[in-house]
Amino acid sequence: MKAKKIEVDKLPEEAKKALSHFPEFTICEFNESGANGFVMLGNHEVLKKEVALKIYFHEKNDINQEPTLVASITHDNVLKVYDARKVEDTCSYYMTPAANDGDLSDFLEKYYLNLSLSHSLLCQLLSGLSALHNPMVGLVHRDLKPENLLVHDETLLIADFGSVRKISEATGKAPASKHSILYRPPEAFGDSAFFDASSDVYQAGFIGYLLFGGALDNELTQHLNKKQKAELKEIDSEQGNFESSQYVDGCIENLACRGKLLQWDSLPYFVPRAIIRILKNATKPHGSRYSNVSEFLIDLAKARNNLPEWSLCSDGALLENWKGNDYFIDKFGLKKRGHGKSQFRRDNSLKADSPEKIFAQLRTKLKLP
Repeated sequence: MKAKKIEVDKLPEEAKKALSHFPEFTICEFNESGANGFVMLGNHEVLKKEVALKIYFHEKNDINQEPTLVASITHDNVLKVYDARKVEDTCSYYMTPAANDGDLSDFLEKYYLNLSLSHSLLCQLLSGLSALHNPMVGLVHRDLKPENLLVHDETLLIADFGSVRKISEATGKAPASKHSILYRPPEAFGDSAFFDASSDVYQAGFIGYLLFGGALDNELTQHLNKKQKAELKEIDSEQGNFESSQYVDGCIENLACRGKLLQWDSLPYFVPRAIIRILKNATKPHGSRYSNVSEFLIDLAKARNNLPEWSLCSDGALLENWKGNDYFIDKFGLKKRGHGKSQFRRDNSLKADSPEKIFAQLRTKLKLP
C-alpha cells in the first residue's frame, strides 16, 4: 500500500492515541464512513503486511473483551485479529490484515457475480460464523452487513468485531445490538430484545439475498410508503431530527417484524427457486428460521448440485457452459454459442416479449433448476 500524506495532527484524538501504541505502523488512509467508528489503513513494518486499525465506540461500562476472544480463532473466513486494546473507557480498537477487494458492499458494486460465486461466498460466511458460534468460543457477531465483511482474492472474511458479544451459557442469548437497524432481526427489537446464533443466521440470510442480486436500499426513508413519508415531513417541520429519526426507526421495525423488508421480486429472474426458498427460510421470524448455520449450510449444499452458471451483465444475463453451450438473454431475445467459442448467434427458436418470458421458455427447454 502506497503511503499518502496524512496529517496526523488533524485526526480524531482516539486515532492519535491508537497510533501512539504503534510506532511501527505507517498510516496510508483514514476512513471515517462507519457509523460506529473509523478505520486507518497502512503498513506494519514488523509484520511486513498491510493492516487495518479499526477504532470503535461503546458504552462506558461495556466489557469489550470479545475482539480479544476473536483473536484466538484461526479460520479462513474470520479476519485475523493481531491485537485488540482499549484506547479509553468508551473507545477500543483492534488490528487486522487489510483486504485487497475492500468490503463486500464495494465488491458487489464493482463486479457481476455468477451464481456459483454468490453461493460460495454465502457458504464461506456461514463457515466463518460456525467458528464464532462454536460452543468453545460462544460468540455472536450481531452486526453482519456488507460493510462489515471483507473480500480478499474471492475469499469472504467476517470483520468488524466491535459488536461481537459472548453468548450467555445460562440463556443461550446475548444483549441485542442497536446498530444497523436495517439488518436487525425481529427479536432484537422491544423491551425483551436479544440476540442468539439464529439472529446471526437471519443477518446472513440478508447477505445471501444481496449476494444473489436482491435490492436493499440503505437510505431508510426509501422503505417508507407514501403516507409515512407525508407524516415524516410533518414531524420534520413541527418537531425535530430526533423525533424524525425515531419515527423512521419505528417504520423499519414494523417492516422487519412483519418480514416485509426484502423485495423478493428484485432478485434476478434466473436465480433458482431452491435458492430463493433457502434465503426465505433464513429470514423468517425467530423460531421458524434455521436455528443454526449447519441447517443453512446443509440446504445450500443440496442446492449446489446442478447449479447453472448464470450471471448478470451490463446488457443482459449470461449462462455459461450448460451442457456444452453458452446462452445470452437480452431485451431482443436469445443468443447461443458453443462454450469457448467467440461469437454468439441469435437463436429465434424461442420468442417472447420480455427477458423473463424468454428465460421461462429456456428453463423448460433445457430443464434448468
